[in-house]
Amino acid sequence: MNSLERVQGAVHGHEVDYPASFPILISPACQLMGVKQGEYSQDWHVMADTLVGAREKTGADGIYVSRDNWVYHQALGGELIFPEDDEPYAPQGLLEAVADFRKLRVQRPSRAPGMKTLLVAAREVVRRVGREFYIQANIDCGPFSMAGVLRGVQNFMIDCVTEEPALLAEYLEFCTEAVIAYGKAMIDTGVHGIQYGDSMASLVSPDIYQRLVLPYQVKSFNALRNDRCDLWLHICGRTHHILPFVRELNIQGFEVDALVDIAQARRLIGPRIALKGNLDTTFLLTQTPSAIYQATLEIIGTHRTTTGLVVSPGCGVPRMTPLENLQAMGSACQEWR
Repeated sequence: MNSLERVQGAVHGHEVDYPASFPILISPACQLMGVKQGEYSQDWHVMADTLVGAREKTGADGIYVSRDNWVYHQALGGELIFPEDDEPYAPQGLLEAVADFRKLRVQRPSRAPGMKTLLVAAREVVRRVGREFYIQANIDCGPFSMAGVLRGVQNFMIDCVTEEPALLAEYLEFCTEAVIAYGKAMIDTGVHGIQYGDSMASLVSPDIYQRLVLPYQVKSFNALRNDRCDLWLHICGRTHHILPFVRELNIQGFEVDALVDIAQARRLIGPRIALKGNLDTTFLLTQTPSAIYQATLEIIGTHRTTTGLVVSPGCGVPRMTPLENLQAMGSACQEWR
């Protein structure tokens, strides 16, 4: 059983030889390969080489193709600053008011700045190692979080309770269509899974989640459903209050942050959806390899089965995380019995 078979088997409900190990590596991948992150973010050759090389060093079962959470902002015309060796950032939100979204048009991903770099990099990674390893591509934000990025998170959280419901619905429909367009383009690269993060959803009440988040997640995932590529959702933070709604989504996998116990996540989300997680990223950064090894075994033991579990940090791995710690997570998976 190779790595691709191991991840796909676990995601689709089959017993596998041992749990797959699959960290989210962006800045640590650059660090491991001696690459400046600014160059990684803007050059698809560098991105593909970095991700493939970092996987080889860590021994992970998959590769996560991603850049940052500003892809839609850039693709829709927002200014983006690329530091030499750090994540890109936007000096300001793209929209001064919610209604300003009407001036925008859903992008053509193959031509949109940022998106086209990621699409070509994903296609290259698939070409090089897609028969051996699981390739999961991030398509940036889900509709609700995209709305927050374009408007500014604080502004949009206020908008959710002050703006007219009809205007909010129109804005979120626009964001949903943008997500669908990018998602379809990424599926066409041949990746084995696509993922978006809707982490702002963890900040809202169950009522707001059901009104302003869930309908647009449902619409986007239903539109992206296909027989070639798994669909994944990532929500950082405490998600206990929304997991009963997530379980109804047409997705194959959910990424669980360390703030949610893996056994509790399994109870709340049910048996159908695979879980990816949930080693604490700060713990991974600061502790010893032996501590990482033991913590990984505890996650697997708590979940109780290799079916439906892919072992990973709960979110993106921090810069400066020791290679030995990442390797210890993989070793624990391989040696678990």
